[in-house]
Amino acid sequence: MVIAALHHHAASWRPHSQSPAAPSYLRYTRRRMLLTHTVASLAAACARPGGRGPAETPAGAGAAPRTPVTLRFAVTQDRLDSGLQEVIDAFNARGTPIRVEPEIPAGALVDRVLVQATAGETPDLAHTHPRDYHPWVNAGILLGLDALMKQDKQTVPDILPAALQYWYRDGQYWAMPHNLSIQNIYFNKDLFDKHGLKTPDRWEQEGQWTFEVYLDLARRLTSGSGENKIFGAVWRHTALDIQLGFIWPFGGDLWDKDGKQTVLDRPEAIEAIQFQADLTAKYGVSPTDTEWQQFASMRSPTWGAAFGQGRCALEIQPNDSLAPHVIPAPFPKGMVPMPRGRAGRIIRGLAVGVHILKDSKNRDAAWEFALFQSGKESEQIMLRAHVSLPWRKSTLATMDQSLFLPWERADFYAEGVRHLRATPYVTRFADINRLYNDGYIAVRNGQKSAAQMIAEIKPQINELLRG
Repeated sequence: MVIAALHHHAASWRPHSQSPAAPSYLRYTRRRMLLTHTVASLAAACARPGGRGPAETPAGAGAAPRTPVTLRFAVTQDRLDSGLQEVIDAFNARGTPIRVEPEIPAGALVDRVLVQATAGETPDLAHTHPRDYHPWVNAGILLGLDALMKQDKQTVPDILPAALQYWYRDGQYWAMPHNLSIQNIYFNKDLFDKHGLKTPDRWEQEGQWTFEVYLDLARRLTSGSGENKIFGAVWRHTALDIQLGFIWPFGGDLWDKDGKQTVLDRPEAIEAIQFQADLTAKYGVSPTDTEWQQFASMRSPTWGAAFGQGRCALEIQPNDSLAPHVIPAPFPKGMVPMPRGRAGRIIRGLAVGVHILKDSKNRDAAWEFALFQSGKESEQIMLRAHVSLPWRKSTLATMDQSLFLPWERADFYAEGVRHLRATPYVTRFADINRLYNDGYIAVRNGQKSAAQMIAEIKPQINELLRG
């Protein structure tokens, strides 16, 4: 079963770093300094009276092991650099007999873990994006977590349901969340002042922040040409799950409730897809492929590359990808939640997480780490490093401005999290995503309409959903 899943997946999978949905992020000194300071502070707090003592075991984890245990943790370097290494360091610094050792695979992580499982060398833990773990479920190598989750009375009940929902499949939860990001809109205040326009945060406060206003502002803020062109609203992402930031509030969806038929051909979804493509093809407020070549050589040439150069007025970004360009941008900035559509405000986001492998001989210890990386200390590390929003109900309820940079808005982030909807990833999503990506590019280039594109690929999507 494992071998069959590996053969299928190797034929269709491409590394996360090559996915249209996958920005390259977080290799920079300032964040490392923030993370190191946070870990040191948390470790000191654990040593003080009232802090978490080394011998304390989280509820549901079972008895602390009497002999040292080293947990093998399969993870990619980009995730370690995104705060996870500091969480591991904080866990190891508690002084318990449990130690976590990251293992960075040679090649694709998903395929490597399948190979290890086939060879009887399964790691104890693995870390993935929710679009990527399905081959492991298909191969039967993951441990379902429902029984363990029901035993825990402290961490699990405090996790936001949407953060857990990314990992729900076949009536079971397969991972514990570690990070939560959502789409927001970040804007260049200087450009709004130059044009004498009301900023998006004011539209939001007046209850009038809609996609119609977003488009109108984008058109007004676009000016110039060539290397001097200012883009009103950069939006170049072709991945189907990322485009849910438009599809959902327009009233559309991906598939029916059973996940067996696509509903992308319904008028609301078609309108949302065409709206996104028209930002480039019709209105010219977002760069064409040729125009984007000006930014292609930049570090992390996806989220924020034009924004950081002062050549983008409005950009939709997840809050965990601000480091390369948005945070260091030298001009005044602001942020606002995603606009409301006819279906209201529905926010697309992402929670990454950790799995326990079924063949692990250290399940209790692995569960203890899973609880830790979903708990308060881990959440605080990620928040202070600006790579996550709260994934715990209690933190969201008490969230204040001190957690964020001066130009960020805690109230707007909280508004977005409250309207988060988990993406309904299906087993063959990677294949569907590639199919959609190739078709959408033609729509963005003005070569066909969204309705034509969806009509062409709908039979193939439905076949993949049933497969």
